Amino acid sequence: MIRNAAICDQAGCLALYLDPANRPEDQPFDTALAAAGWGLDDVAGHRCPGCTRGTGPVLERGECPRCCGSTVDRHDGAACHYCGHVSPHPDEEDEDDLTDVG
Repeated sequence: MIRNAAICDQAGCLALYLDPANRPEDQPFDTALAAAGWGLDDVAGHRCPGCTRGTGPVLERGECPRCCGSTVDRHDGAACHYCGHVSPHPDEEDEDDLTDVG
């Protein structure tokens, strides 16, 4: 599958935005990029959410879906060091609900 991508054009920034696989076909890539907090202007080019809000540049890549920045696990989810996006933790099975099979 071929996916669109954008990189941050700010000096020293490693931010990357990959087109989400679940983006509606009728939604332009630029709309999804803007919704993720990315900026674009004629002089500076693309700016990741971290560089846009002054908490960038992304220096270490990780699993953030908005900028591919590194994250830290917190109570409410995985928080990006750079753009601040929080990805909720996936629901885990409750060990009390598991039964021994066999």
